[in-house]
Amino acid sequence: MDKKEKIFYIDFIRVLSMFMIVTYHFYAHFAENNIVGTNTIFSNGKWGIIGVALFFMISGASLMYNYKEKLELKQYIKKRFVGIYPMFWIAYGALFIYLFYMNKGNVWGLPPQNMLASLFAMDGYLSPYIKTFYLIGEWFLGCIVLIYLVFPLLRKIVNKYPKTTFVIATILNLAVLLFYKNGTMPINKNFIVSIYSFLLGMYIINVKQFKIWQAGIGLIIAIIGYLLPAKDMNMLVLFTNISAYGLFITIAYVGQKIKNIIIQKIFTTIGKYSYAIFLVHHYLIQKVESNFQGQVYGIAGTVLLYITIWLEIIIFAKLLYMINKSLINFFKKDKEILSIRESKLEKE
Repeated sequence: MDKKEKIFYIDFIRVLSMFMIVTYHFYAHFAENNIVGTNTIFSNGKWGIIGVALFFMISGASLMYNYKEKLELKQYIKKRFVGIYPMFWIAYGALFIYLFYMNKGNVWGLPPQNMLASLFAMDGYLSPYIKTFYLIGEWFLGCIVLIYLVFPLLRKIVNKYPKTTFVIATILNLAVLLFYKNGTMPINKNFIVSIYSFLLGMYIINVKQFKIWQAGIGLIIAIIGYLLPAKDMNMLVLFTNISAYGLFITIAYVGQKIKNIIIQKIFTTIGKYSYAIFLVHHYLIQKVESNFQGQVYGIAGTVLLYITIWLEIIIFAKLLYMINKSLINFFKKDKEILSIRESKLEKE
């Protein structure tokens, strides 16, 4: 597959969605630690849902951009595998060993076979169904793994029947949100609801240049979707996802207008570490905030705690990224050396 020119607005949205999710989790653990801080719009669950929906959309947009014309299955699977699992295994293994040591060998007393869910990064997503060794990452990591598996088929269907696929997917998504009640899997984590956001990204990437009127309508939709009162969780997810869809268009328009090389470089660099940040941030937030139980903070104190947590996230994410890169390069070089040796032996 020929390497295509990067689309900056994808990195732009990736970084913003990452900040939404991290900031939401920062506030989400205040209550359990009895921390009183300055409330913001991020203290409710809506921005977490918006951040995840944006994440799924950029994933769909990115894959469709790279593989719309051609997809070599073996290469695709290899790239997804290398992009997800080595870094996850490094982070998970390090934390597992640390907790094993700190807990003096107590590893939750679960059946060993339940570790398979963690091996495939499915532990967070499958936790509503089985008890898992979930430690790190987010539920949407397991969900995106499943979506990546069905993407080659989904890509074919979208390319061949774009309008029909969109209509059927929209009806199915609405049916789940309107009628799927009290399921084991929370509605905001439902696979059909999640893959619909991914699918929208696959369609939106076809828009070469967003117009200001589209961005304006998107912003209006985002505000209305955010402010609409919801009688239950299903309606909350529906309205919040609609808000995310509108916000995607608005942010994409802004991203396309950013031409400054320095600003682009900053967002691209941060985006490079986004997966490592996703992996480590939740545990670090829980760990740090547990040391501040019962504290009462104003704006200054809340901001200082927020910055402190981000500093730890940056340090560990950078370390994780470097270790992962070094190991991949090591095995890559080792494979190249082996290939050269085999080639020489064949000539001899």
